[in-house]
Amino acid sequence: MTSSLTPILHEYQASPFSELVRAAFGLKGMAWQSVTIPNIMPKPDLVELTGGYARTPVVQIGADIYCDTAAILSALDHHQPEPSLYPPPLGALHKVMASWAGGPQFMAHVGAALGAMPAGALPEAFIADRKGRFGLDMAALARATPHLTTQALTAAHWLDASLADGRAFVGGEAPGHADLAFYSNIWFVRGNPFAAETTATILALPHLAAWYDRVAALGHGTRSVITAADAIAIAAAATPAPVTGRIDAPFTAGQPVAVRTDGSGDAPSLGRLAQCDATGIIIHRDGARCGTVAVHFPRLGQIVSPA
Repeated sequence: MTSSLTPILHEYQASPFSELVRAAFGLKGMAWQSVTIPNIMPKPDLVELTGGYARTPVVQIGADIYCDTAAILSALDHHQPEPSLYPPPLGALHKVMASWAGGPQFMAHVGAALGAMPAGALPEAFIADRKGRFGLDMAALARATPHLTTQALTAAHWLDASLADGRAFVGGEAPGHADLAFYSNIWFVRGNPFAAETTATILALPHLAAWYDRVAALGHGTRSVITAADAIAIAAAATPAPVTGRIDAPFTAGQPVAVRTDGSGDAPSLGRLAQCDATGIIIHRDGARCGTVAVHFPRLGQIVSPA
């Protein structure tokens, strides 16, 4: 039987950020559990754990719930320090590069992957979900696709040039968070047959193509499948880990707050503030089925306000 502290990934297969986390498990050679979640709202079992956050993926370790890949990868590195997701010489610079890859470059790759899709290729429910939650307009995306594709291709050329000195990975001989972030963007484009021309252009860059194969070869670790009910029961039977961070002004310990991802139309997560500093945000909250959980967010990209 798997330990309650085995990481649980709440995911769906086509999610590029889920692939980033799956690759992190591969880099670390970790055993993990998978819960498949819907790719559109509603997501009642996920929201039971997070209190509102409904983006993909979420990682659960016992009664600690980690939202956003920035918080997730830091948690995995703490859970199993070796091999590190932040190896020297880059160290924390992996986070800087991954933030760029997951921000403007992610939207560039969304355009490169989805903008050329013909009408009807995506389910109407998916389009309506993304429009309501994130403002995605498929017609506007199609118009922007030529520009967005140039942005993705420029990043690919930069990456290829960086690897031209013979290094195996972005920071040297060891893979890290930045590699996984760049890789998952290209993986997303590659997975869409309507983006075959862009994929071929990217993978025609020889240093990048060899690097992509090396990252893919890290695999996904050892995956087992559980249900959402199993995951909620694991949270209910566990206790959140002790909080070691501080609370920066103007907030105070235990203060009721709402945490919302900037640019998201999802409901905020409500809870009692346990940490709010440059290393992250933690709220404690009580769910009807999951009991008391600690919900973790990165500080970057999250809006904290009194509830």
